[in-house]
Amino acid sequence: MSGVVALDIGNRYIGIATVDHSGKIPYRYATIDRKSEDALAALKKICDEEKISIIVAGVPFHVEDGSETDQTRKTREFIAQLKTVLPDILEYIEIDETLTSQEAKRLLGIEGAPIAEEHAEAARILLYEYLNQVI
Repeated sequence: MSGVVALDIGNRYIGIATVDHSGKIPYRYATIDRKSEDALAALKKICDEEKISIIVAGVPFHVEDGSETDQTRKTREFIAQLKTVLPDILEYIEIDETLTSQEAKRLLGIEGAPIAEEHAEAARILLYEYLNQVI
């Protein structure tokens, strides 16, 4: 399955993952500074260059009861902005990202790894989970 990216949308960084040419193996692609003025433009450029048709976005929920949090709302607001910049994307899929950041830290094996790298790894985990559901 090609043409898919996963996004780990944080307050500061957006981690991006995509798949290899076989469409089966997810890998960390990039991290974008969300605070920069051109964050949406950078995402658009990546999606255009990689011919993306599906965006999988991680959405956080409360760990204890699965309820929505303030970060859930912020993430969905960003996804809404993304839809205006990328209206040609065929499908936007939300996937529960609860605990992916902790898993990313564990897999990176580095306590205190750069936060930008953690977001890209969290996006890779999200994409891995999505691919396991659809392949």
